[in-house]
Amino acid sequence: MPFLDILEGLSPWWWVAAAFALGALEMLTGTAVLIWVALSALVMAGIVALMPNLSGEVQITLFAVLSIGSTFAGRWAVNRFGDGGETHATLNQRSNHLIGRTATVLDFDAGTNNGAVEIEGMRWRATWATGQTSALGETVRIREANGMNLTVEPTA
Repeated sequence: MPFLDILEGLSPWWWVAAAFALGALEMLTGTAVLIWVALSALVMAGIVALMPNLSGEVQITLFAVLSIGSTFAGRWAVNRFGDGGETHATLNQRSNHLIGRTATVLDFDAGTNNGAVEIEGMRWRATWATGQTSALGETVRIREANGMNLTVEPTA
């Protein structure tokens, strides 16, 4: 094909430039797809440096095969060895960091099993399980956190 003849005899640095351009485009889009195509362009630069007489058709075909292969291989590797996009249970939920810690009882209403506790100078709403009681100033352990309300239990 005559329109691919332009690739014959070009410096491998054009493939390096294409790789950097694709990498920059990846940074703009954040798709995690173009990075594999950019990596393929870098591999093509190495191939063209080793075999400078490759025809344009062979270069484009190799680039396409490398791009598809590296995309599938890269996605597999990220899914297998990456974090998989798992969310952390305590991320942006300050109350979940309090589970297992102790607090001081500031207020307790036996009729509703609700009250307030203090942890590190901060006042939190608290709920006791039915039948559990605490006196003011006692220490309780945080068992669960639901938003701004903590479920507590007396310490033994």
